[in-house]
Amino acid sequence: ANTIKAKIQLGADGLATLKLIIQHPMTIERVDPKTGQTIAPHFIEEVKVAHGGETVMEAAWGQAISTNPFFQFNIAGTKAGDRVTISWRDNRGQTDSASFPVG
Repeated sequence: ANTIKAKIQLGADGLATLKLIIQHPMTIERVDPKTGQTIAPHFIEEVKVAHGGETVMEAAWGQAISTNPFFQFNIAGTKAGDRVTISWRDNRGQTDSASFPVG
């Protein structure tokens, strides 16, 4: 199942605004107060966004990012119909990637 949802709106002069949400638990390492057991961390470590075959944004995330993180930024030099690819990798080696049109 795709964990990435995005909307990319084209503005003036080829500046596109990308809004994305990634469905991910983003759990931190902690001790369960009821059982005393350690809960293992599960979080996204890397997010990449590519346009025209080139990486336009790369982020290193950690345990401090919220569940189902929302992210917004602008991409210059876009036109209607261009595709933007978003991918992520977490600390357990899980990954996802999806491509979205600029519109």
